[in-house]
Amino acid sequence: MMEGKNPDLARSSGDPPGENPRPRESDGEDTRRRLLLAARKLLAQKGFEGTSIRAVTEEAGANLGAVTYHFESKEKLYHAVLEEVLGPMRDQAQMLKSLPFSPLQRLEFFIRGMFQHLSENPDMPRFMVQEIVLGSEPAPPILDTVRTVAPVLVGIIQEGQHVGTIREGDPVLMAISTLSQPIYLSIMPPVLAREDLKGSGVPQPRISPEDHAVEFVLSGLAARQEDSE
Repeated sequence: MMEGKNPDLARSSGDPPGENPRPRESDGEDTRRRLLLAARKLLAQKGFEGTSIRAVTEEAGANLGAVTYHFESKEKLYHAVLEEVLGPMRDQAQMLKSLPFSPLQRLEFFIRGMFQHLSENPDMPRFMVQEIVLGSEPAPPILDTVRTVAPVLVGIIQEGQHVGTIREGDPVLMAISTLSQPIYLSIMPPVLAREDLKGSGVPQPRISPEDHAVEFVLSGLAARQEDSE
C-alpha cells in the first residue's frame, strides 16, 4: 500500500481539541469494503474503461483519494474485485483433489458448487465475458483461476478415463464443456423467463437447470458399456 495520508482519519471522542485525529482501523476497513462493493457494482455494469475512480468513490460515499490509499490504483482495485468474485471458485477446485469420491462424483460436486457460487455471485459471468471475450489481455485473477481450475478438471477426467468410468475423448474440451454448463445455464433461464418472451410462447425449462446440467454432463462423460467390451 502506498504511503500517504489516510483519507479515512476520524476524530475519536478521546482526541484532545486541536490535535490531529487518530486513525481508527474499523473506519479504514469499512471504507475499503464500501469501495470494493461500489467498484464491483459499477465494473460489472460498465466495465473497466467505463468506470472512473470518481464514480466509485461517489458510489461508496468515500473521499476521492480513498482508492489510491487503499488499493494504490484503479487497476489494483479491479483486480481485488475479480479476486473476490473468482477466489471461491479456485478454492472449490482445490478441494476436489482431496475428496474421497469417484471422478464422476467429484465432477457433480463441482457443477453443483458452481451453481451455488453463481447464485451468490450473479455478476461473475459479466466479468468473465468482459475479460475473456471482450478484453485483449485477461487480468491476473482470471489467469490464476484458469491455471488452478483447468488442470484440476482435466486431471479428474483423465483419472476417470484411466479407470474406465469416463469415455475416451479430449479431456481439455471435456473440462471446458463441464465448466460452461453451469455458467450458460445460469444466464439463459432468467432471459427465457422474461414476461415478454413467456407471453410470446417461448418454451420454459421444466426442471432445475442445476439438475439438468449434472445429468447432461455426467451422461455425456460416462463410459458406455460397449466402450469397455
